Formats: sequence, C-alpha cells, structure tokens
Amino acid sequence: MGGKAVIAPEARRSQAERTASMRARLIDAAVDCLNRLGYSATTLSTIAEAGGVSRGGMLHQFPSKVDLMLAVVAYASGADERSSQPPALNDDDDKLAYFMSRTDLTWRMLTQAPAMAKLEIMMAARSDKVLAAKLPEMFNSIEQNRRERMWDLAQEIGIDDREAIEAMVGLHMAAMRGLAMELLVTGDRAQVERSFGLLKAYKETLISGLIAKAARTRA
Repeated sequence: MGGKAVIAPEARRSQAERTASMRARLIDAAVDCLNRLGYSATTLSTIAEAGGVSRGGMLHQFPSKVDLMLAVVAYASGADERSSQPPALNDDDDKLAYFMSRTDLTWRMLTQAPAMAKLEIMMAARSDKVLAAKLPEMFNSIEQNRRERMWDLAQEIGIDDREAIEAMVGLHMAAMRGLAMELLVTGDRAQVERSFGLLKAYKETLISGLIAKAARTRA
C-alpha cells in the first residue's frame, strides 16, 4: 500500500521548499507509524525518529500530535480528491461508465497506506478529546466536496435526484471504510472483494433506477 508525499531534491532549495520537505517527511513517517503501531503507540517521538527529524524541528512544524494527525487527514484526503477529480467530459465520452468507475477508484484509494492511516485517526477521535473537537469540521468539509463532485457527475448522466446521490455517496463511503477495516483485520481479500462486488451491483441497480425516473419526469 503506497502513497508518499513528494519531497523536493535537496540541492538549492528555498526555505519554503525545505519546510515543505520536512513536513512531507513527517507526514510520511506518521502514516507509516499509524499503520505499523496504531494511534496510541504513535507518539511525536516515534514519528520524529522515523522521519529522521529532530524533536525540536518537528515541534516547529507541528506543535502537537493532533496538529500532525490533522495534516495526515488533509494529505490522505487530498490524494484521494486529486485522484478522483473528474476531468472535463465531452459528448463522445461514456459518461455513465465514468460515473460507475468512481467506486473502483475510491476503493483502491481506501486500501492504500494514507487512507488506512486516516481510518486510524478517525477511530481515535472516540478517545482523544482534542482530536474529537477538531476533526469533524475538516472531515465534513472533505465529505461535502466529495458529494458535490459526485452530484456534478450524476447530472451529466441525466440524474435529477440530488438527495439520493448524496445518500448513496454516504453509504458507499461508510461501507468501503468498513470493508477496508475488515481487510486490515482479517487479511481475507477474497471475501472483502465479494462484499465490494455486492456494493457495486447495488449501485448499478440504483443508478439505472434514478436515470429511468428522471427520464419519466422529463417525458
């Protein structure tokens, strides 16, 4: 499971580039520690050591563990959003196939290291009061952006029921995060993929029905 923040070459870099490089190293190290050790055992000291950064240097970038965890969430979500950002479609594109392909792409992203680390952080919000106070605003903004993107695509294929699309996105994300956690715990990819196949079949039935409903309304 890959996904690394891009680090610029060392030579002839500005202070801003050096800062970005250090932040990227620390985010990568945090992702690695979260996946290997879990949230509780992931401390600022373990992250600094894994990233090859002094504790003072790390605290200059991220004064607290929660600050760094929120940066991991933003990074993991940004990677997801960039990969799933729909390109401009023209009349010759198969817009329905493109819309349906979003599920496979999101599933692949959710089983990579940054997204799995994000799951660790989401679960930790149950017991970390500071994290619980700060995470929801960021999480809700990310998910709203996701719903907006899918609604834009849904309109391209003739769907006019925004409420149904937003509910579908919420269900799919919850289901896929649950399947990603099951894969992490059991390692039984075959079983998880069968469950994912049912999720995709449900989507096909739902989308066909919504397209037909919209066509009847316009007739």
